[in-house]
Amino acid sequence: MAACTANSRRHTPAIGIFCRELNEGGDPFSNERYWQAYQDLLLALQTKGVDAYLVSDNNTYRGYGHFTEAFTTDTPGAIKDLQRVENITVDLVFDRGGFIGRDVLTINPPILTKIASSKIEMYEYFASLQPKTFIAKNKKQVEKVANKIPGDKLVVKEPEGSGGNEVYIGTKQKVLQQLPDHFPVLVQEFLDTSAGVPGQVEGVHDARLGICGGRIITYNIRRAQDGKLHANVAQGGELIHFDVTEVSAELREAATVIDGLFADQPRYYSLDFVHTAAGWKMVELNSYLGLRPAKEGREARKTMDLLSTYLVTEANKQVRASRI
Repeated sequence: MAACTANSRRHTPAIGIFCRELNEGGDPFSNERYWQAYQDLLLALQTKGVDAYLVSDNNTYRGYGHFTEAFTTDTPGAIKDLQRVENITVDLVFDRGGFIGRDVLTINPPILTKIASSKIEMYEYFASLQPKTFIAKNKKQVEKVANKIPGDKLVVKEPEGSGGNEVYIGTKQKVLQQLPDHFPVLVQEFLDTSAGVPGQVEGVHDARLGICGGRIITYNIRRAQDGKLHANVAQGGELIHFDVTEVSAELREAATVIDGLFADQPRYYSLDFVHTAAGWKMVELNSYLGLRPAKEGREARKTMDLLSTYLVTEANKQVRASRI
């Protein structure tokens, strides 16, 4: 496939999917399934009339959307079979981790990735939607806060943990014994989610909403194994898919409040919530929402179509704006 040039860019929008590592087993291609998903996205973008590339390594970025090296394909295959292209210019970067450019339209915007990268930032922005939280700078402060929080259970989170890692949940005694040796950490009240989500799932859970340009496009609930307090799939949780029409009015309203902070910028991210006796509470915001291969079913294909359509729409807006 020919490289995008300055002249062709005026007529054909171009999108770069920035990956932290462009090799098998690298981030975000930790397994074949993820490679298939991003390859599906690349091909879906092409079918919608844009030039699409995989880009990696910030050293290849020269500013204003220009990369000295990119990779592409127009047929399914392996990463090693990608075609190398020199000197391409894109109108939009779909960042999947680590892109440092600030002079080209990027999804997600810096403020969103900044908040998502730190649970402390999340709490500072969205305290009213989260469980009661304290920031402790040492073990003594954790112990002091633990004594103030009612109940016999406690949650401690490292600010930059992900995938349920670096989250300690259990009795106060057990959690205090597991504390990391670095601070600060977040100390939170334990939220009992064992009652489940009325009419949808029973038991300990969390719910994930996929947000694309302010629109909820996916709704999943992860249910923990019996006797477990972590619902993450990576820790044995069961993933259950629901239609977005099944998102409750209360949950939808909470998501709208959070999304309002980013309403003037293009975005694709997820929000995690849990349902408690006091209603829905926000758990986390994730700026790098994973993709599923289109072959995994109707919902996966629908999500791929909605996301690729959104990216193309935003790229087209950039092209039109550059002509003014």
